[in-house]
Amino acid sequence: MQRTNDSLPLPPDPRMHDSMTISGVVPARRERLRRLLPAAVTMLAISAAMAVLTDARGQSAGEAAAAADRAAIRAAAAAYRTALATGDAAAVKAAWAADADIVDGRGQRVRPADIAPVDAGPAAASRPRPEVTVGETTIRFLTGDVAVEDGTADIVLPGTQTAIEGWFSALWVRRDGVWKLAGVRESERPVVADANMLADLDWMVGDWVVVVDEPAGNKDGGGPAAAPGMEMSVRWDAGRAFLVRDVRVAGAGTDDGDADVVHVHQRIGWDPVVKRVRSWSFSSDGSRGEATWFRDGGSWVIVQTGNLPGGQQHSQVSIYTYDGRDRCIWRTMPDALSPADGRPTRATWVRKPKGEGR
Repeated sequence: MQRTNDSLPLPPDPRMHDSMTISGVVPARRERLRRLLPAAVTMLAISAAMAVLTDARGQSAGEAAAAADRAAIRAAAAAYRTALATGDAAAVKAAWAADADIVDGRGQRVRPADIAPVDAGPAAASRPRPEVTVGETTIRFLTGDVAVEDGTADIVLPGTQTAIEGWFSALWVRRDGVWKLAGVRESERPVVADANMLADLDWMVGDWVVVVDEPAGNKDGGGPAAAPGMEMSVRWDAGRAFLVRDVRVAGAGTDDGDADVVHVHQRIGWDPVVKRVRSWSFSSDGSRGEATWFRDGGSWVIVQTGNLPGGQQHSQVSIYTYDGRDRCIWRTMPDALSPADGRPTRATWVRKPKGEGR
């Protein structure tokens, strides 16, 4: 029997294969995908929502931690100001990191760790303290353990009315879980002053001696008495650019009866760089200092920083109130970090009659 081509098994027709794929298989896959698509979309939506929720929770936790750190820094700053106001030297020094420093508005650098020890007795605690008013401050974090606080501060010294106004930037670091000061940068606000202000100190020219009031209840009623060994001579230099002040300070004496005398040489002049009256002091014992002078009504306020013979740093505020004749009330106010040097915190400079200069 002759077989025809029609009876032979034929290979699949590629066109038929394509037709089956396109018309049969793909529609089926599309149907399955169509049924699965809502579930996939739902899963994606849930994943996105969970990511947003997780991020929100993380952001909320971070904001809460930052708020807690800001509160801790502000509390540490308030405690530091309280320690300054009460003369708690131990608390003042404890507020600083070991490697901290201070740079004041005149560019002078002080390291709290190098400042001389403070006497913690009742006399030190009773010293007059400046009033510090801090304005609005902002705190920003450089890292989780480092923050910068920027703000303004007005300082009114005891016995004065004019506030020293300025800006400050404080660097805070977290050490062993406690926020400490690592650095402070200060700058004074501009003031109206000119070189003619130096002429207002012409009254200082002459020879002076320090006197102190007799203790209350002194039966003799002798009034003021000379404080041994404190004398001052003031003159203009040849060009009247500086007032030259020489001070002689005698100690209580040694075992053999010889006085321990320290001579202090000081020049007071107009500083055109900072536009203030400034002074530079050098002592025979090796100590030295710099100071800024400014007027406060009828008084002159002198803010001084310097180094003691051993290298320790110190600062002090002096106020001179001239009576217009031959007397000048002198008050000194070492700050909370400075040692007492034995001098009276209040005394009177009395001008010697002409011809009695030393």
